[in-house]
Amino acid sequence: MAHASPEEVKAAAEDPGAIILDVRTKEEVAEASLTSRPFKHCSCTLEDCSELMSKAEEYMPDKNAPVIVFCRSGRRAGKAKEMLEAKGYTKVLNAGGLTGLDYL
Repeated sequence: MAHASPEEVKAAAEDPGAIILDVRTKEEVAEASLTSRPFKHCSCTLEDCSELMSKAEEYMPDKNAPVIVFCRSGRRAGKAKEMLEAKGYTKVLNAGGLTGLDYL
């Protein structure tokens, strides 16, 4: 899965309706989190995105607003992107891993 460029992510994050979504495990979030901006958390693995699918519309009611998804390396974020797009979200970006988001 290709990651969005830092420029694409920064531009999307400027949208007042943008949602930043962390799909790592609760344990990973407890170890290190994005501190530069508020974010939503909802676990998604390569095998199971049921938590994300059940909470997507609650967390992200506007399917046309940018959704910036990240995880540890970008693989789970890629899976979450696929699942959200299948659910009708139109502007989903895979931002890659948390350690690569220092520009945000």
